[in-house]
Amino acid sequence: MDEILKIAAIAVVTALAGLVISKGGSEFTIMLGISAVAVILTLMFSSMSSVVAFINKLSDIAGVSPAILSPLLKTLGIAIVAKIASDVCRDAGQSSVASGVEFAGTVAAIYVALPLLSSVLDMIVSFMS
Repeated sequence: MDEILKIAAIAVVTALAGLVISKGGSEFTIMLGISAVAVILTLMFSSMSSVVAFINKLSDIAGVSPAILSPLLKTLGIAIVAKIASDVCRDAGQSSVASGVEFAGTVAAIYVALPLLSSVLDMIVSFMS
């Protein structure tokens, strides 16, 4: 709860400072936004590690193999990074670069999930035989 209040305060201050700075030039606004994202992500690392630990605990209780859980967590991380990067590119006025980042994130997520997809396909084939 404390983190979200800090993050909200950082976001509001950054947005207001961005409005003031934007009159002088957009390149400073972009740097301000990137800096705010870096600070926000740093604040969220402790919460993210707690969430990952909880997911690992649940997978141990449920008997889910780390080989299944790992691609899911990696895909989630790729999605978050791609979303943040594409939003920064859009804010900078580079929508084509943002689309490229989104496409690259999609391909990377599929690549990371290939072992899981392969296991599912093998399981389906074994049921059909």
